[in-house]
Amino acid sequence: MNKKLLIFDMDGVLFDSIPYAEKVFLERYPGVTSEMYREIHSGNFHEEVKKYQHLKKEETEEEKIKRTTSYSEKKSETPMFEGIENLLKNLHSLGYLLVLNTNAFDKNCLPLLERSGIKDLFDLVATAEFSKSKIEKFKLIEEKYNVNKKDVLFITDSLGDVKEAEIAEVPTIAVTWGVHDNAFFNNEKHPYLVGVTHTVKELSDFIKKSI
Repeated sequence: MNKKLLIFDMDGVLFDSIPYAEKVFLERYPGVTSEMYREIHSGNFHEEVKKYQHLKKEETEEEKIKRTTSYSEKKSETPMFEGIENLLKNLHSLGYLLVLNTNAFDKNCLPLLERSGIKDLFDLVATAEFSKSKIEKFKLIEEKYNVNKKDVLFITDSLGDVKEAEIAEVPTIAVTWGVHDNAFFNNEKHPYLVGVTHTVKELSDFIKKSI
């Protein structure tokens, strides 16, 4: 395959969904702070959350359905970061193959992509239904597209994703407008972290000069 493959995380990269997700999480897990919430994203999100199961509020099945439905509906209204829509459309028009590798489940991902009008820009949307491990999904993506690593970039906002991409040996760009700021990415060396960008224009320029 000759196309260049761009793998995007969704929340905190494309959509300004972290503040609402954090608010709901802290309400559901009393005792968890904003600092702890960010620390959860320093590893595999689904695994790190298990450390706080003892703090989770008990709820009936009816309450769970009401909460998850409300969350999905509210999240589907989340705005994209300024410039992201144009970036994705531009990359798509230039022939880049776009893929999503997200921790979100279908119900918290697909309505948001559809409402915003960008779902069809992605050749594959790998949600938590595929796997809760981004490492496994990187392998799935690599097998599906049979692409050389030099023709792949992963774009994320979390240190946990950087670590998982490192295990999968996927070159990664971090953005600082999501869950983690620059300090998280500079605390230690990550050989597959090829850049940290602070604006959508920086990200666009970095992508186009890198692959």
